[in-house]
Formats: sequence, C-alpha cells, structure tokens
Amino acid sequence: MPSPAPVPSGLAILGAPPAFDSPRHVGAPNLPDREVLAARLGEALDRRYLTNEGPLVQEFERRVADRLGVRHCITTANATTGMMVVARALGLEGEVVMPSFTFVATASAMRWLGLRPVFADVDPATHTLDPARAEEAITERTSAILGVHVWGRGCDVEALQEIADRRGIALFFDAAPAFDCSRQGVKIGRFGAAEVVSFHATKVLNTFEGGAILTEDDALAERARRMTRFGFEDVDLVVDLGLNAKLSEAAGAMGLAQLERLDEVLALNRAHHERYAAGLAELPGLTVTRHPEPDGANWHYVVLEVDGRDGR
Repeated sequence: MPSPAPVPSGLAILGAPPAFDSPRHVGAPNLPDREVLAARLGEALDRRYLTNEGPLVQEFERRVADRLGVRHCITTANATTGMMVVARALGLEGEVVMPSFTFVATASAMRWLGLRPVFADVDPATHTLDPARAEEAITERTSAILGVHVWGRGCDVEALQEIADRRGIALFFDAAPAFDCSRQGVKIGRFGAAEVVSFHATKVLNTFEGGAILTEDDALAERARRMTRFGFEDVDLVVDLGLNAKLSEAAGAMGLAQLERLDEVLALNRAHHERYAAGLAELPGLTVTRHPEPDGANWHYVVLEVDGRDGR
C-alpha cells in the first residue's frame, strides 16, 4: 500500500501564493536573501569580530530603533534574558502582576530572579491583561505590572500606565510577538519603562535566536546594557550584577538581512491572513481574531476563537 501524501499546510489549502524562500509549513521560519546574509557574515569573518557588541549588532540596533521610533534598542541573547535584565535593572522585588494567558517564559523569567508572579485574568475580547483585574491583584508586595502583547496586539497600555503611576509601581511589557506592531498609531517599544521583543526563529523577524530591550529611558538603557555584558562599565570595572546576554555578530548579520525583506514579509503575512479570514468566514462557531484600527499588526498569527455553543 503506498504511503499517504503529506498533508499540505493551511496556506496551501487556501491557495496562498509562493514567496521568497517561502515556508512549506505553517510556522516555518522566515528566511532572508541568502546572498545578503552570506555577505554580512563575510564582513564579520573578514574583521574576525564575532561578538561583544560588534559593528553588525550595533547597526542592527540602530536600524531597529529607527524603524520603531524608540530611543534605545539593546539586543539580547533572547527575550527571556531581556525580561530578566529589565526586571533587575528596575530593582523589582516581591510580586509582579502579569496575565494568566501568556507563554511560560513570562513567569519563569521573573521566578529566576526570585520574584513571585501573580496572575490576573485577561479581557476575553482582546486576550490581553484586563486592567481592572490587574489592579485587583496588586498588594503591598507588588513592585510591577508586566503586560503581554498577545498575538502582537497591544495591551491597554494607557489604562495600565494610569494604574502603575497611581499605585507607584513599575510597568513593563513582554512584547515578544509584537515586533513592528503598534498601539493607537504608536509603535510597540515606546510604552512603559521598557518593552522586550523576541527575535526567535518563530517570530516575524528572527536573528536565529535573540531579543531586544526597547526603552525611552536613558538611565534604564545604560544600566540594562551594562547588565548584558557582565555588569562591566569599563575595562575591569564591574558596577552591576550582570550576565552574558549579548547578541553575536552572526545573529546581527541575520537580523540585518531579515530587515531588508521585512516589508515584503509583512505584506505576505497580511495576504495570508486575509485568505484565512475569507476561507473560514462561513464556518459556524469560528471567528478569526482581527486587529482593530488604527492598531498596526505584523499579521504573523492567525488566531481562531471557537464558540462551542453550536455543539460542534
């Protein structure tokens, strides 16, 4: 008996057009132009400068900051270490309020620092932290609120900021899936004390593995950068408890190559999203989650809400 044919991806089922190095399966990583990547890697090899905030990483940080309109971009080995660095740089203690619906890294990053995650419910309409439930979870031990931009959809940052300011606690964001998304016309990366994006292989823009701390706060940026390089302020001068959270030049090369085609990726993502929405529109009990205007999306996730009340 012959082997069954491979099941095509959802994109193939809905007739999505092929793309440059297009993923053959849903969730496959986006890839850059290989010649552009090879040239960038060649630069690093020619210089023999492979890590420690090299020229490629510095250029990548500048271009990310420029694209998002944020003062500081500090790249990190991954988003999890980025969140740990931010929490440490903010001097957090005790409890951190966060949504009950998030990836495990949001909570585990805080636990690694000895902080206690306190979970609050999310708004069923947006899947992001409900400000009212977040405030209910605040106690005298709370030092911060950690919001999560689920699916790249921005939290209600205005309400969360008002609560944080009024209660005298910090506010920062796990923005892992939200690169190049926006909230009310403002790019993610400019809210709260800091926001941390992910450049993991599964994200809309990847550096093989990586992340970045985005902030408008000069002092926080300076301290966070020190912490990503073992706490060094100068040669043989350690002034902070740090760790090795730096991004390599190979990752920087990948990020720069990915940026060259990011707009094409975003356009393709949106086309795929529209195909899914159209193809699933008539199925009872299914709703495709949409990003409200004027919020900007990277269209990297197609999320379905299932209404089980129809018995199917």
